[in-house]
Amino acid sequence: ASYGLYVDLSGTLFVSEYGNHRVTKWFRNSVSGILIAGTGISGSNLTHLSGPRGVWVDGNGDLCVVDSDNHRVVKWSMNATSGILVAGGFGRGPFSTQLNSPTAIIMDVYDNMFILDAGNQRIQQFTPGNNVGITIFDGSYNSGFGLNAQSMVMDSFGNLYVADFNSMRIQKINLVSSSLCTGMLCDG
Repeated sequence: ASYGLYVDLSGTLFVSEYGNHRVTKWFRNSVSGILIAGTGISGSNLTHLSGPRGVWVDGNGDLCVVDSDNHRVVKWSMNATSGILVAGGFGRGPFSTQLNSPTAIIMDVYDNMFILDAGNQRIQQFTPGNNVGITIFDGSYNSGFGLNAQSMVMDSFGNLYVADFNSMRIQKINLVSSSLCTGMLCDG
């Protein structure tokens, strides 16, 4: 099953294959993908992935992969045979250097990473070169995401929209004001 997709400006599609423990790249009009991250075998070293989900290509053309079952984000440079740890990777947990079953990633124009840390019900921001995350939104059950936020997108104004699977709703998070809006009552 594919849990993450990214399309670059040239129309190239990047697909995370959760059960195949890899990411493939599909050029426009191609009939097969090219393996670009992982080996197809689950593992925890930096040549392997285990249950990849979200994918994003940064401004340098590097692929960032949410390696969900390893509780980390790994960056793969073009033609690399292994990744570089950029977030998490210190076991499953709630601390600022840890993630817990992350599911999605978005990067802004400054290459800040926003990671939907589903198991901890929060969104973590990682600035370039820093593996210590900042919690920009804590979505514990009583105040936000519920138990199963799975994906998110960012609009051109810097608002995050989070798909809350258990509550069957979309939530808008304004990163400037740190405010939360749910449903059709949200402006813009």
